Amino acid sequence: MASAHPNLPTLGRPVRRPAGGPRRGRPWLAAVLAPALALVLASCGQSLPSGSYLVHRVASSMARLGAYRITGSSRAVKTTTSFSVLVRRNGDFQGTLDIAVPHAAIFRSDVIAIGSTVYVRSPTELQELGISSLPGNLDPATTWVLQPKTVARSYRQSVEPFSGSGLAATLRRALRGPLTVSRSKLPGVGVLVVEERGGSSSLRLFVAPASDHLLELAITGDQPVSLRYSAFGLAKPVAAPPSSEVYVPPTQAPPG
Repeated sequence: MASAHPNLPTLGRPVRRPAGGPRRGRPWLAAVLAPALALVLASCGQSLPSGSYLVHRVASSMARLGAYRITGSSRAVKTTTSFSVLVRRNGDFQGTLDIAVPHAAIFRSDVIAIGSTVYVRSPTELQELGISSLPGNLDPATTWVLQPKTVARSYRQSVEPFSGSGLAATLRRALRGPLTVSRSKLPGVGVLVVEERGGSSSLRLFVAPASDHLLELAITGDQPVSLRYSAFGLAKPVAAPPSSEVYVPPTQAPPG
């Protein structure tokens, strides 16, 4: 039958479909596409947090952790410190520090820091100082040396800016300009990236979205930093080395 209005299409008789075939509107197709569409809409609806808010969450999350491992390096003036240390919430740490300065040997030290007390085992440093033997038949290769307070403080200061409350203070000092947040990937894991660029330096934080754990910290410029964070969770307390393996220089009284 022709349409009574010249601008309307001609309407024909509905076409009969075989029994059991898909009905008009194809509900089977909607059922297939619905889950995929839901994922797309969900991903589009997840807005990124602001940079300052995410940095605050990262600092709070890292301060609550019982322990974590830090691996990487930092440079201040002409001294480069490379380290792999396990840091506890109370600031105690143990691990290895390599200290390099121009035109000098690299000092590799095993370090145990408990409160203000620091023990160092560094055969390279003793050799550089011309010390080939220690009192009491102690072996320089296996002996821990109790450090003077000023030296102990310098060891602690090499780690403190990148852990616990010191990490939050470092981020506050370093982040001075506008921040951008984007999505990216590290090997096998999706991350949020907080980035600040300005002048001759930049800073990037790679953050695990579900936990707000800091995975990587990278700072370029005059004092570059490149650190990786891992082994998040609880750890045994840092223990002092056996007293039989500790040398106390004569200018110091034994700890205790």
